[in-house]
Amino acid sequence: MAAHKESTGPAPSRISLGACLLIGAAGLLVLGVQPLLYGSYVHEGRIGEASLGLLAAIEIAAIALGSAGGIALLGRTPARMVALIGIAITIAANLLPAAIPLLLVRAVSGAGGGLLVGVAAGAIAKARGLNAAAAAFLFLQSASQYAILQWFASAAAPGSAADVQHALAVIAALTALALPLVPSRLAPAAHAEIAASKGAIPLSGWIGLGASALLVGAVIGIWAYMGLWLEARGIAPERIAPMVTASMVGQMAGALVAIAVGERGHAGTKAVVTGLALVLIVALLFLRGADGAAGWGLIVGYGFVWMVLTPALTGFLLEADPTRRSLPFAASAQLMGAAILPTAAGMMIEAQGIDTVLLACSAAVVLGLVMIGGALAARPRLQAGT
Repeated sequence: MAAHKESTGPAPSRISLGACLLIGAAGLLVLGVQPLLYGSYVHEGRIGEASLGLLAAIEIAAIALGSAGGIALLGRTPARMVALIGIAITIAANLLPAAIPLLLVRAVSGAGGGLLVGVAAGAIAKARGLNAAAAAFLFLQSASQYAILQWFASAAAPGSAADVQHALAVIAALTALALPLVPSRLAPAAHAEIAASKGAIPLSGWIGLGASALLVGAVIGIWAYMGLWLEARGIAPERIAPMVTASMVGQMAGALVAIAVGERGHAGTKAVVTGLALVLIVALLFLRGADGAAGWGLIVGYGFVWMVLTPALTGFLLEADPTRRSLPFAASAQLMGAAILPTAAGMMIEAQGIDTVLLACSAAVVLGLVMIGGALAARPRLQAGT
């Protein structure tokens, strides 16, 4: 692959990149505590169980849109200011009184978190080791979400929704300590030789973003309903929580492996191989169930392979779109897929059953892998050897 030159400044240092990733992980911390937070909302009578899917979709979509907005702001606003605005919005939204409509509160909080994700996405797009940076971001997400879940699990009494929101506000405030380490500028990078194209994302970039949204949305859709599926297959509820926790450890291990692998090999190939591995794991769960050590291995393996796949999608976007113009929007596309596909899959449960949901999401993974091939076939040729 030909070398790529950025026209918008040097890559961030490791310290600066780490600060941006920490800030972005704080913007996604709510995803780890959604079960606790949303459960508290139901117990407090602020929302019905039937509306939880809509609430989750709205919040995740707000994060995706906030991320896209943050990336747009990075082109003309100092990155520290974008992060500061995101921190302020996140804090304010999580301190709003209970009288404010809940859907509005979570949408505002999601938009603030999205600005923080946008800062991380901008830094990843300019990083020297793209795949390793994306994997490090996923590791920080998994580790921080696991940590806050364990902290609440160790509490003597279950926290109220306000307790969870206050924790999110405090953590957002603490991320302000990393602001001095954020580069002053994180404008989206573009290929130096085609600056005259006015920043248009090529067709291959749009297909690549679509593939990323479909794959991540489908993988999270399978994960979101895995607990219900395991229970339907006869796994005792008290065994499901430890299996899910073990899978989160598998996710962190997968992210560490992705960091170690870094830029070795073709990212598109890695994405296809790991995507097929996920489909195989789901197929094996259907064929043999989740009983015994093998079942535990499949559940942990799902988390592991998931975290190897997702950073590979970021590297794949660079292969599909050598202009790099679609790269900053990778997180936005993936979050939008995570908002839409699990919600759509949930609508199938009453009509078709939980098995159909997992099968439909697996089919979506296969379709996303086909789109990877389409994106690579449509990529523009900037120079010989690209």
